[in-house]
Amino acid sequence: MTSRRFRLIRHHDVSGVSGTGPVAEGVQFTDGAVALRWYGDYPTTTVWDGIESVVAIHGHGGATVVEWIDPEQGPDPDLKLPPRETLPPRPWPDLHSAPEPQDPDPLHSDRDLGAHGGAPPAGGASYRVFR
Repeated sequence: MTSRRFRLIRHHDVSGVSGTGPVAEGVQFTDGAVALRWYGDYPTTTVWDGIESVVAIHGHGGATVVEWIDPEQGPDPDLKLPPRETLPPRPWPDLHSAPEPQDPDPLHSDRDLGAHGGAPPAGGASYRVFR
């Protein structure tokens, strides 16, 4: 299977925000994940784990349907992806627990630039940071 394009067609505007007709376009990727781009005055892009999630949230009981632009293609024999349901859950890494790296060049450090990033130190003395 390769990526596959679609549109969301809204037959009845339950929320009164998006109107009827084509309201969004999207792509379903090879692994089943979906990126969805909304039309309108405030266009946004959302990412979903699968088309079923998009329909569950935005389908409004059949008021909005998926219209596939590309035909369904069978599995790609050259692509060896494990089925998503067989992958173990992976928590997001804790990006804030690692110790702060040490500056390899403390003489030219830009860490002491003042409270506003690049403001000169109190007293008006000027200095330069070389990198």
